Amino acid sequence: MATRKFLLISIDCLRYDALSRTNPRLDTPKFDVLTRDYQLAESFFVTAPATRPSHTSLFTGLYPFEHGLFGQTYLKMFGGVTNLFHLLQQQGFDVSGHSERPDVFRFLDYENAIGPMDPAARNQCLGSLEPVLDVLDAGGDEPQLRFLHFWYTHGGYGLGGIKLDPSLKALVDAGRTEEALRYYYAAAVQVQEFRIVEILKKIDLKEWAVFLFGDHGEGFDPEIMAHGDLIHHKVARVPLLAHLPEARWRLPAGTLSMIDLFPTICELAEIDADYRGYGQSLVDDTPRHGRWVLTELDSLYGVGFLNPGNLEIAHHRVTSRVAIDDKHLERNPQGTRQWSISDGEVLFRFDEISGKHVLREMSSGRDLACADPTPYRVRYEALLDGSEYGDLRAQDETAIEQGVLKQRLQDLGYL
Repeated sequence: MATRKFLLISIDCLRYDALSRTNPRLDTPKFDVLTRDYQLAESFFVTAPATRPSHTSLFTGLYPFEHGLFGQTYLKMFGGVTNLFHLLQQQGFDVSGHSERPDVFRFLDYENAIGPMDPAARNQCLGSLEPVLDVLDAGGDEPQLRFLHFWYTHGGYGLGGIKLDPSLKALVDAGRTEEALRYYYAAAVQVQEFRIVEILKKIDLKEWAVFLFGDHGEGFDPEIMAHGDLIHHKVARVPLLAHLPEARWRLPAGTLSMIDLFPTICELAEIDADYRGYGQSLVDDTPRHGRWVLTELDSLYGVGFLNPGNLEIAHHRVTSRVAIDDKHLERNPQGTRQWSISDGEVLFRFDEISGKHVLREMSSGRDLACADPTPYRVRYEALLDGSEYGDLRAQDETAIEQGVLKQRLQDLGYL
């Protein structure tokens, strides 16, 4: 029997250790009771360490190189990409998204499906949850897709209006990481125990499929403070809590990815989406050991998006993924393009600008010797070459992107 009700809960910047299941220092007793029957993924990876491309992978089942939103500041997706909101709406579902920062989704194909948590609130993080609860109540027995996006754990970690000296970055730089993390963990507890709890009270687990996850993690590490600076194991791996109405279902062991949620929902809803991506439905609990998944970072045009220069631009002026009024965005001199692949045991990261690479053990964060990166680069190239969406990549390719591709092919000995 098809599942007809889906709830997706995204917590911005949620690290793997920001749950009581993975970090007993976090005190979330009500949240723990309500999610005690949810499955926890041990190795769930995002496709990008940035909100816009990561969520676009969630809603399309595609990697950034396939859906076109290579980084946070890229303005649009490739044309012709199917997204979950439109797909389920066409199948008769009542769909809606509710975000504490809805403008982060501006210019994306699914933008119109995502509004504020509380339309009456000036600051969505301080707004009421009652409008969302009313939506859940009003849905009744109708097929539904609800997406919730919590922003309080992002960036300021609830520190707005609080003078903090030294800053969190200064604390980390001084070796006082645990002290800095207390502020972050406090924000994670606030969202789980005092906001999401009220949502989960409304959910009948016999009817709803629920997925709760981080769209990316956060640094708080001497190597990286902010998530958009570098692909890092604390940023790429995030928690996934999942529940399906099927009583005997279990999450597959092994390596899972954000792109897996799209085919999972399509299968549960019994919808043929003509999906040809790398995502693997989680309905099938066959172990995924040995599977390699991809994370991509592109900051060639910076990592900031939420500024008046973007948010006040009329839609028709966005003439390509990286152009306004046919004028290219200014390139970030410190920008980079990186990719990593992981099998849950190790993470291999390659910087296409500097040519440097790192092989790291996931469990300890310890760097491993890697004299020959060729096997990892071959796996990455196989993902690019094997994609069924390669025709989309020809859209709006910039001179910068062409140069990066040319250099990559030269490095691999193809040119």
